[in-house]
Amino acid sequence: MANISKTVQEKLTQWALAHLDGIFAVLRIVKPNVVFKDNALVTRFEDVTEVLNRDWIFKVPYAEKMDKVTNGSNFFLGMENTEQYTRDVSNMRIAARREDIPEIIKPFVDQTSEEILSSANGKMDVVQQLSRVVPTRLIGKYFGTPGWNETEFADAATIMFQYLFYPDDPEVEKKALQAAEQTRNYLDQAITDRKTNPVNTDDVLNRCLKLQAAGMPGMTDLDIRNNLIGLIIGAIPTTSKCAAVTLNHLFNNPELMVEAQQAARANEDDKLIQFVQESLRLNPFAAGIQRVCAEDYVVAKGTLRSTKIPKGARVLAATQSAMMDGRKIKKPKEFHLDRPAHNYMHFGFGLHTCFGQYINLTQIPGIVKAVLKQTNLRRVSEMKVEEPFPVSLEIEYGN
Repeated sequence: MANISKTVQEKLTQWALAHLDGIFAVLRIVKPNVVFKDNALVTRFEDVTEVLNRDWIFKVPYAEKMDKVTNGSNFFLGMENTEQYTRDVSNMRIAARREDIPEIIKPFVDQTSEEILSSANGKMDVVQQLSRVVPTRLIGKYFGTPGWNETEFADAATIMFQYLFYPDDPEVEKKALQAAEQTRNYLDQAITDRKTNPVNTDDVLNRCLKLQAAGMPGMTDLDIRNNLIGLIIGAIPTTSKCAAVTLNHLFNNPELMVEAQQAARANEDDKLIQFVQESLRLNPFAAGIQRVCAEDYVVAKGTLRSTKIPKGARVLAATQSAMMDGRKIKKPKEFHLDRPAHNYMHFGFGLHTCFGQYINLTQIPGIVKAVLKQTNLRRVSEMKVEEPFPVSLEIEYGN
């Protein structure tokens, strides 16, 4: 009987995941904010931003898992708005600078993507040969941490991401913590080797070590390792999935594909960013962002949809739903390239907006652009997904 119940529950979950847009559309009208047992769901644009903007009420729930990943420490993604949070974010913004994007990151992504496509002889699996590989190699070049093995390094980042941000799964946790231990050991050794045998390279690791030598607080070897592991986890699987999903959406919409290829060949990079943003709005990376309510709180207070969320409730701020809310998003079911940036929540909102959003908004379009530039571009088979990530998207191009 227990097995039957489990099977039914799995099938219901699969059905719900496949019909989230429809479920969210109904909820936005009938019951925008739902509380059930120790969980809450917020679906309208205004209410999602309210939750994500009130970081002192709706707190991040990742500290416990981050502690396991780092073996005893936290990363600023799992921190509240404390002095340590401000210190660590500020340190890493000195080490990973926004001005690096046009000078280092964009040229590397463009060149690496083009070289991979050129060497693939007109046929490739975009996920396995391109969208996972480019961010992994960028980490090697820009961070100074290429990993012990390119494929295994990307696998490690992916399973750790799944462990941190998706529902609990004992098998995922086991694999993630094994990957975390291997990643910690690798990074510890990389830091030691760099200090023992210095190299004159302007990468994030060297910049961190220079801050350490200057006596900057929060820049011990352990601090550097933990910050790097957090950034690595957030860099590879997100970029890979977003690039693959964008391309798949364009393949599904031939008229958009033609326009996107024209933009790529004309090097209209800003327009390509919009293609990515809109494709991901209609095919979101995730259903939403998790938070934990620190005290009893009434969301949408003073409206007919006002709802009391109790202390301790686990809250899903449904960004997928918010980006389809017709009260704030004009013609949400349609693809438009002229939407304002605030319509998008791909990188979160508020205090914990993705640290690497500007890198991602360069890297993802760069990977997509390299593919779109190819002649006679065609998809060989449907994109394959093993939740929560695409695992294959086979294409052919050229003669």
